[in-house]
Amino acid sequence: MHKPLIANLEYSHNCVCSDLPERYQDTKITYLADAGQHKEQICHLFTVSGDDPMQFVNGIESHNTVSNVKILRKSNDSMDIMTTTKDDQSTAYALRTSNCAFISTPIYDAGIEKVRLFAPSFDALGKFVDSLHNSYNIKITSKHFLKDNEKIRPEEHIRTEFLEFVSAADGLTKRQMEILKLASSYGYYEIPKRISIAKIGEKMDIGESTASELLRKAEKKLLPAIAKIIELQK
Repeated sequence: MHKPLIANLEYSHNCVCSDLPERYQDTKITYLADAGQHKEQICHLFTVSGDDPMQFVNGIESHNTVSNVKILRKSNDSMDIMTTTKDDQSTAYALRTSNCAFISTPIYDAGIEKVRLFAPSFDALGKFVDSLHNSYNIKITSKHFLKDNEKIRPEEHIRTEFLEFVSAADGLTKRQMEILKLASSYGYYEIPKRISIAKIGEKMDIGESTASELLRKAEKKLLPAIAKIIELQK
């Protein structure tokens, strides 16, 4: 089957991010970035923070998936480190060899990582799963075959446009927020309108022209961000 699809995955595996936090519960490890690949090795950047980050780093050094750990920055309660592992034990390897791609940031919760994945075909999804079967326990929780002309919406794009909207909303004055709430709750945007701009002005003790200008300024702040969100739906 060659139709592209989106799959929601859950997986657990014996890696430093899922294994060690259960043993060192007072210490936190945060994944930062892929630091590159050399031959059959792959490097990752992490921040380790807590009461005794060195103890956690010692645990990483003795972990069976890690061949080397380099400390890049060190303080009393945190360290930035670079780990080296075998490439074929990584999701990066599975993504590269199957031509799949993560379209959300993996979320770690209670030993399970959850992620959305794009696969160019069902066979490619199978190849991704099969390439990790020796070191990962993977469950496909749902899948959706893409329709013709259906767009993929990566989480990062959606989050960016939403944050722009939140930022625009934060820029509203109290009076602009008040008039938007009144206009929405009293049906100003319904067809036909259930309230006039003059009546909204009365509720705010301002004239019709002042209310109209106040509402237009509020809408002007929000509409560019709303337009970007609508563009994602095309």
